[in-house]
Amino acid sequence: MADGQAPPHQTRFIFKLLFLGVALFSAGKLSAQIQGSAGQQGTKPFTATVALREGYDSNPLTQTYQSTSDVSSSTYSSVQPSLGYNYTGLQADLALRYDFTGTYFPSINQSYDLQYSQAFIGRYTYAFDPRTSLTISDNFVYSEQPIASLVTVGLAPVTNTQGFINNLGTIQADYRVTDRLAMITRWNNSILNSDGAATYNNAGGITSGSAGTSNYMNNGAFQQFRLDFTPETVGTFTFDYQLYDYENDQNYRDNQQVSFSFGADQTFTPTITFSGRAGIQLNDNYGLSDSSSTISAGGLGSGELEIGAFPFASLSSTWNYDQRSFVSGGLSVAVQQSNLATSSDSEAYTINANWDHYFTERLSVIQSLFLNVAVFTPQLTEAQSIAVSGSYQGSGQQTTLTYQCKFAYEIFPYLSAELGWSYTNYGSYFDVNNGNGGSYTRNQVYLGVRGTY
Repeated sequence: MADGQAPPHQTRFIFKLLFLGVALFSAGKLSAQIQGSAGQQGTKPFTATVALREGYDSNPLTQTYQSTSDVSSSTYSSVQPSLGYNYTGLQADLALRYDFTGTYFPSINQSYDLQYSQAFIGRYTYAFDPRTSLTISDNFVYSEQPIASLVTVGLAPVTNTQGFINNLGTIQADYRVTDRLAMITRWNNSILNSDGAATYNNAGGITSGSAGTSNYMNNGAFQQFRLDFTPETVGTFTFDYQLYDYENDQNYRDNQQVSFSFGADQTFTPTITFSGRAGIQLNDNYGLSDSSSTISAGGLGSGELEIGAFPFASLSSTWNYDQRSFVSGGLSVAVQQSNLATSSDSEAYTINANWDHYFTERLSVIQSLFLNVAVFTPQLTEAQSIAVSGSYQGSGQQTTLTYQCKFAYEIFPYLSAELGWSYTNYGSYFDVNNGNGGSYTRNQVYLGVRGTY
């Protein structure tokens, strides 16, 4: 051991003390700040919040049903500070925010008992004139903890102990051509990277490895025309092109997608809105040829494009039944990216709902529900799949269900108490050997306080 270097267990213990010290210091410093903000009115250029939580987690390691050891549970301590900056000018608006979540699980008592995630969010809008504006935005997330909402739907929300990166950048132009016709043009770039990630195995230990087969870059172009039939009814026509390029993978998973859709946005009353979209999506999967089953370095077959046509539809609605209370929901049927090495996409059925309700001026509840069912149909024969990945799973489905509920009580304008529950269930089932590897259930309950400036 090098001179001056602490033993690993001492280093971990010191880091835990520093973590708790930073949490207490942040809370104390914020308390001094927010006490001076009581009674202030108007939009503040700087915002700051911090949430301190004590809770219980039934499965912090996201161990599967097939775990050979008892599923580890633990109490936990969490700190969630957030800093924001907002600027509003005559022609330009700027919004920046940094979010941090750190969670300590004392019962794990391993090097990975401290998990965290960070998010950097930025948005800049410039209005050239009353009819034309340009918006540049970026959302960068780095996580070392299992948060289902940060993972692309259809991918298992597992713990990545060496880092999980997801970045989404967009550039969007909004312009009104006439009093009734408007257009939206957008470019997007998304990067998913979890190289070197290690996951917790069935025995509760760490299995090193790489998730490179799920890493990809996505670039896309979006064009929408919006026609105001009446002030309450807006018709839409949308063209959307997306290109997916996987890292360290055979060519047959790289694909491009083109979709065309018609839709409408309807305002029934000032408090009830509705949106609907329906269309067709064309998928070109590289390397899936019609006649050849040869697997080579260039992928499967001759590299010709196999074009698949898939209908899709989505519905959503929002009801703002009070000044701060609302309920919203939506459902969709579409094709989404796959996390399987031998399938480039899956049929996805998604339901989501949100409900914010204020019982009184001080007492509120926030609830959200997300359900995604991904249905896989093998695109390779059993022999081809074994030649490519060494295994064959057959047809099957993956289901991700999350529910979150939080009660909040405003003690002071700058301080609230919170009681919450979060539930995650991930199920993966394929017809070969009745495999359901990776399936797990997780419950989290907590009690905490939140300060706001």
